[in-house]
Amino acid sequence: MLECINQMRSSGYTVKDAAVEGAVLRLRPIMMTMLVATLGLLPAALSHGIGSDSQRPFAIVIVGGLVGALVMSVLLLPTLYVWIARATDVLPEPEKEFEI
Repeated sequence: MLECINQMRSSGYTVKDAAVEGAVLRLRPIMMTMLVATLGLLPAALSHGIGSDSQRPFAIVIVGGLVGALVMSVLLLPTLYVWIARATDVLPEPEKEFEI
């Protein structure tokens, strides 16, 4: 996500616009990755059968961590980027896909 935001900034976007647009562009890949892992662990997290005493806590922790990572990467990371980024930052050369 940071690479995407930096590419947008080097193409002429403002810091705030690049952070918002970068978060929107990266939301789907991050969400799909989280959903695949969460749906795979959902049966283990909801199980109550024999042997689930050791699997359930691990599955619940992993699912909670994935949801927390989604929230942090989509909301917290762009916010911190806007607070920390400066106009004097060294940015990479712009790529053609983000040209204005």
